[in-house]
Amino acid sequence: MTAAAPVKPAAARPLAELLLERGLVAEPELRAALSQIATQPGERLGMLLVRRGAISEDALLPIQAEALGLDVIDGEMLAQRVDDIRAAQAEARLPPRWCRTQGAVFWRAGDVIVVAARDPLRSALREALIAAFAPDQRFEWRLARARDVERALEALDRGGNALQIDAPAHLKELAEEAPVIELVNGIFARATDARASDIHVEPMRDGFEVRVRVDGVLRTLESYGRDRFDAVVSRIKLIAGLDIAERRLPQDGRLTMRAGGVESDVRVSVIPSVWGESIVLRLLPKERSDTFSLDALGMDADHRALFEAWIHEPHGIVLVTGPTGSGKSTTLYTALTLANDRSNKIITVEDPVEFRVPGITQIQVQSDIGYTFASSLRAILRHDPDIVMVGEIRDLETAQIAVQASLTGHMVFSTLHTNDAFSAVTRLTDMGVEAYLVASSLRGIVAQRLVRRLCDQCAQRDDDADHRALIETSLQGALLAATGAPRLRRAAGCKACAHTGYVGRSGIYEFVPVTPSLRGAIASGRVGIESLGTTERALYRSLRGDGLLKAWRGLTSVEEVLRVTGAAIDG
Repeated sequence: MTAAAPVKPAAARPLAELLLERGLVAEPELRAALSQIATQPGERLGMLLVRRGAISEDALLPIQAEALGLDVIDGEMLAQRVDDIRAAQAEARLPPRWCRTQGAVFWRAGDVIVVAARDPLRSALREALIAAFAPDQRFEWRLARARDVERALEALDRGGNALQIDAPAHLKELAEEAPVIELVNGIFARATDARASDIHVEPMRDGFEVRVRVDGVLRTLESYGRDRFDAVVSRIKLIAGLDIAERRLPQDGRLTMRAGGVESDVRVSVIPSVWGESIVLRLLPKERSDTFSLDALGMDADHRALFEAWIHEPHGIVLVTGPTGSGKSTTLYTALTLANDRSNKIITVEDPVEFRVPGITQIQVQSDIGYTFASSLRAILRHDPDIVMVGEIRDLETAQIAVQASLTGHMVFSTLHTNDAFSAVTRLTDMGVEAYLVASSLRGIVAQRLVRRLCDQCAQRDDDADHRALIETSLQGALLAATGAPRLRRAAGCKACAHTGYVGRSGIYEFVPVTPSLRGAIASGRVGIESLGTTERALYRSLRGDGLLKAWRGLTSVEEVLRVTGAAIDG
């Protein structure tokens, strides 16, 4: 054990200066926090920035350690010290609840008391500890993440001391305690830093797990003890405007959360399960780091040319198909952004409105009061639109109105949940739309999925002969020749990609233009690849084929393409 390291209240490099230098906090945000501190003596800049959602604790802690000249202690070290922490708490006669309020744990190491805290400069913490031990007691101070301190305290609580609070009033009181607020805020911040699209809070017999979906794949973010579960669930339900007392029925809500410097709309879904309420939170950033552009979609030149031509059609229907989470909304928003040259009246009807687009009238469906897709679509057609976007065609009434809108001079964009492009035609006719109306109104169909992009910092060359053979047999030689030499790569994994081998996602597409030959096939009820003319068939490629083309270029891996498309989806 090294000699006691005193806390340095006056850092050689102030925290504010370091945060600005590293670009971790914007100057206006920092000024606002400093102004708040001026009116609240004793408030610490770092913790305030975390609570305001300007930065995550994970991003702050290394900078804070540099500013204070302190070491950061990790969660594994704390987990190994649980017995020592219990003994030191007994010696100091300070209860676990006090430690949880202070966000600190401590233990004896020889003649030194080591203190690991979220904020080791907190005067109440230091004064209480000094008073609890002998006057000549030496202390060493360490920084620790809130979640690591919380897990150490949970370990102390195990064995019959876990909180069991069921009364709604007690749950609300618990949900408003500072440690619980910081724990939930920390979950949001870590998920935001990880670029997560969804957060899953999943109860188990002895605890609960927080998982996040990053680039379409779930991974565990953190695990916690059972004693904190009711408090965390109650906190989420409280800020989402849900009924804390209701645990038997599903509930849906919304909230706005700022974490990691990003403000997001959050859709909350709560369902009862065997071990308690399971929660899924969908994160929708209010400001996207990437604009709605064709470059961001990842379309190849031939697909891009088709898409741009469809966007500027005077009337007709363009359908985008795929399962939930396949990027359909992004594709539609991109189409509307490109069409929004201020010479067109563009109106959307959505459930929900995921992104706000300037210059476009966006309508939120309110099914509980009868304001459905069909009724709102019928109303907006009297509002003199040029372009209409319907979030989803779910029923015959909506489909019929969309078809009639396209036949009366409107351009309609919408989505369907189908596995491939050709199935969209079958879905419409199965709903009850006459085949000849489908044939005359459709302009084009896009099916899409999202594949993960390989991490450029760690991707390795893929020399698998089977992978190359699969691509060469799946795609036409002329297309591969025009694409250039193969750059097949495979995932490896490094710190930059959280050891997944992938960073970000790109779309893969199946484009089906409704040509005269296909129009005739639709009217006669025969739809498929064989319906395409010779020229169209030569240019066509399936979802899997488009994914393999991107693997040939080194954008993604063959394994990723097969994971997303499977063997069944192949043209």
